[in-house]
Amino acid sequence: MRTYHKILVGIDGSPQAENALDTAIDIGRKNGSSLLLVTVQADTQFGPVMAGGAGMGAPIMVEEKKRADDRTKELMRGYTQKVIAAGLPVDTKVYYGNSKVELAKTIPQKESIDLIVMGSTGLNKLERAVIGSNTTYVVANAKCDVLVVHDPEDVD
Repeated sequence: MRTYHKILVGIDGSPQAENALDTAIDIGRKNGSSLLLVTVQADTQFGPVMAGGAGMGAPIMVEEKKRADDRTKELMRGYTQKVIAAGLPVDTKVYYGNSKVELAKTIPQKESIDLIVMGSTGLNKLERAVIGSNTTYVVANAKCDVLVVHDPEDVD
């Protein structure tokens, strides 16, 4: 049986991500693993202002970024408490960039990940009809094992 030491869980606030977290906790308990909860935000979400640009929209964009960061921290705090309650070591990180590449390549290499656990789809309602594009990319490009967790309500 393969042993997983460090499990990455992609978090986006969707019910599928919560299912993935529950599965990762189960696997982590069986393997004595630590979990890394990650959310990836697009680095271009708030435009060049965040890179030091200026303009009339800068204060509004800075405030929007702060609100988004606060929402992300609150989301991650709840998931972190769930993992702690399960008795597993946990770390949380927010990465910025292309979520597909970050989840499949950058983060697993940087963090020495053995297993990626993620939901089959994310928050995008259009993705619910088919497997999510992020998930498809991660499965095809990750160098470690990937476990895709399906929402039981979406399976016939």
